[in-house]
Amino acid sequence: MQKYHLGIDIGGTFIKYALIDDHYRIFQKWKVKAVNMESSEQFYDYICSNIKHIEQIEKVGVSAPGLIDQISTVKSYAAPNVSIMYGTNINDEIGKRINRKVQSINDAKAAGLCEFTLGNAKGCQSSAFLIIGTGTGGCICDENGVIYGKDGYAAEFHNIPFFNQDSNQSLKKMGDYTSITGLLNLYNENSPVSDQLDLGSDVCKKYLGGNAIAQKSVQQWIQNITTQLIAMTVFYNPEVICIGGGISEEDWFINMLQVQYKKMCQEYFELDFITTAIKRCKYNNDANILGAVIKARS
Repeated sequence: MQKYHLGIDIGGTFIKYALIDDHYRIFQKWKVKAVNMESSEQFYDYICSNIKHIEQIEKVGVSAPGLIDQISTVKSYAAPNVSIMYGTNINDEIGKRINRKVQSINDAKAAGLCEFTLGNAKGCQSSAFLIIGTGTGGCICDENGVIYGKDGYAAEFHNIPFFNQDSNQSLKKMGDYTSITGLLNLYNENSPVSDQLDLGSDVCKKYLGGNAIAQKSVQQWIQNITTQLIAMTVFYNPEVICIGGGISEEDWFINMLQVQYKKMCQEYFELDFITTAIKRCKYNNDANILGAVIKARS
């Protein structure tokens, strides 16, 4: 009987599963909706009830949002449908239900570990990762892999402090301005009520179609992201920063970001000496789940 490892990617909208072999080839994928449960017991029962082919599974790797420490305790709240995980130990909860060894990792760190091991940061002595979605996630690696920090909080780039003078002189989180949600907010703040949008992807479609408000919003958004990338560069100056999330699959987005990064680096540092490369992640949709299995096998 063929043996596999199981990857589980817990997200706020879906919980994804994949059977993966020792060479990190995916043989089967499936997903279920993330459901808001009344207790963590019910939540973990639900996750485990949707596992298939348990008799073929050796190790289990889990990717999940929020702050997860190195013993896999969830230390922060995440999306509403998965916030019930707060304070639980993922390894213990899933392991006792399926009688398998389980290892867990934050979703952005899982994506970074995947790219470090298999993708566009493979062979790099230093690398960083910015995952752009509803929020933004991050990861940094040295030559040995993921750097977690004392509290597992290293590279939580969403929370880089940002002082917004237009917002009651208060300290903000940079990720709120660089995420897809940030793009959507930029567009809706400058549009009449009748033209309000619900999805960042719709703003991008309008941008590509030549809509003036969308173009102004995207240009400001790209500048916000580039500012975040410069902060990451000052902090770590890695060989490469890989961009993940669905938007990273768009050539226009990556090209625009690369041009703006080079331009703003020259202006900010006043010299053209920064050689950090901006690339997209190679394993975009599968990066979290592959990284989780890599973690489980380490």
